[in-house]
Amino acid sequence: MDNLENNIEDDFDESDDMKEEKLSKYDQVIEDLFLKKSTKPYKTTNQFREIPFLKTELVKSMESVELPMKNVPDIIYTYRSRRELPKSIKGHWIIEPRGKGKYAFVEINKPPFIDVQAHLAEIEIMNALPEIVEEYTAYDEQGLLSSIRYNRLVDIFTKVTCFHLQSHIRTTIKGKGQIEIDDLYVGIDQDGRKYVLPLEAKSPEERDKLGWVQITNLVTYAKQNFPGLICRPICAKPIDRNCIILIEFKDTSVINDNGVKENRLYKLIRKK
Repeated sequence: MDNLENNIEDDFDESDDMKEEKLSKYDQVIEDLFLKKSTKPYKTTNQFREIPFLKTELVKSMESVELPMKNVPDIIYTYRSRRELPKSIKGHWIIEPRGKGKYAFVEINKPPFIDVQAHLAEIEIMNALPEIVEEYTAYDEQGLLSSIRYNRLVDIFTKVTCFHLQSHIRTTIKGKGQIEIDDLYVGIDQDGRKYVLPLEAKSPEERDKLGWVQITNLVTYAKQNFPGLICRPICAKPIDRNCIILIEFKDTSVINDNGVKENRLYKLIRKK
């Protein structure tokens, strides 16, 4: 889950045509901004380009294509969490925060969004979610987090004894600004090693994508706030109410070095 400087637009009531028109405008804005910025000197980090820009420069590009100013945070959110940059921008690029009102186009060595592996073998787990909770919980990220917690799926997945520490943490990370952590666990294994396990939860919607920026932010947060613990970043993506994929990533905040370590599909079942 991402957090931005302002609330993003709620587009659930828009028609498909309205959404497509809006996204087309977004592409025009990003294309205009990228073209203007990429012709100027840029920084190279680990052989990849980084092109900084300001929120004010994004606003100027919005004015160029006559897009209302209220869409500013929604544009950033769209390209960080739901949509790749326009195809006219060659290569793999992401948008990363660089502090309040500051961002950067960053070139990476892989697509910006992570493909959740399909056709995993199901691992059946007896559903420990109380039936009254199951009856009234919403089918969304919060319901997913409740199901994970009651069924101790983090423990089962990591083979570590884990304890829930906190939910919905809004904080800042150095050099990037404000972020939100959906859920946070700490754990200890049989050899006494201690862990911190930040968790990113996704909704079942196809458009709710998992990006490398979100994963590396989890690692950066953990290293900044729990330097003495081993970080194991995890993402949860439901297929339906009773089928949940958990994915563990590498313990690095460098996008080009990160990758998937493990993924498993758990199916929650009840005795008839």
